[in-house]
Amino acid sequence: MEPRADPYVDWLGRLAALLEADLPVPPPVAACGTTVPAADPAAPRCLLLSPHPDDECIVGALPLRLRRERGWRVVNCAVTLGSRQDRRAARLAELGQACARLDFGLEMPVPGGLERVDLRTRAADADGWQRRVTAVVAVLRRWRPQLVLLPHAGDASATHQGVHALGVEAIEGAGQAVAVAFTEYWGTLPTPNLLVETSLEDTASLVGALACHVGEVARNPYHRLLPAWMADTVRRGGELVLGAGSRPPQARFATAYRLERFDGAAWRPADGGHFLAAAEPLDTQVLGLAAAPQRTPPATPSTPPEG
Repeated sequence: MEPRADPYVDWLGRLAALLEADLPVPPPVAACGTTVPAADPAAPRCLLLSPHPDDECIVGALPLRLRRERGWRVVNCAVTLGSRQDRRAARLAELGQACARLDFGLEMPVPGGLERVDLRTRAADADGWQRRVTAVVAVLRRWRPQLVLLPHAGDASATHQGVHALGVEAIEGAGQAVAVAFTEYWGTLPTPNLLVETSLEDTASLVGALACHVGEVARNPYHRLLPAWMADTVRRGGELVLGAGSRPPQARFATAYRLERFDGAAWRPADGGHFLAAAEPLDTQVLGLAAAPQRTPPATPSTPPEG
């Protein structure tokens, strides 16, 4: 009698083949146009403090939904362009394409980005660190965002941890009331309190934008694994955000955040345990913000239009 085939071997084989399949580099956005209406200059503003080019895509679920569904202006502040001098010009060009695909604005605290943003620099060079903080304070005062995204303290990358410290000090130095969503990637958030689902179309946009970082994904094709990471976040976030033993949300892809508020003088805890489903209008009240006028999300084609 022949042994019965294990159906999980077949399933895993198909999954492995999918993860190994090549993903094309999206065509330049300028050749395709955009499906998102131009942002109203008076719209609420979301600012990302991104440690490296690509972080705007990896943690971009909430900003993307705010942009598409609520018409917010989203600006990605590229704190650094990475440590390799020979790659910075290319990374900036790739970053421009990624931000254009997501309809995010792009700026840097100083031309070329900041250098050595890590906790060792903070400890060894107090004056130099303060100059870095001052540069980010200027960005915050210029944009006056309602929401800022930055890595959490335990995100296990030296630059991510440095941008956490830099962002917190800059927010306090700017003295503006703002909601803050702490993000995760290299190290998971211990106590996330917000889980944001993305639709198939929005998740594809994030993967496609991440694929624009050609030099990075050629070295390590992590854009292929972004959906798997977001799928696992549904499992983990269902327990950590909604409570142990809770029924997990019926979602395919989601991103976890730790939402807090700075009232201009002190940090305040935010209400926790929120899940923002992709099929429901994005509720900005969960963020402690007045609701902006709702926009109907544009239809996103399954393949980019030609021309």
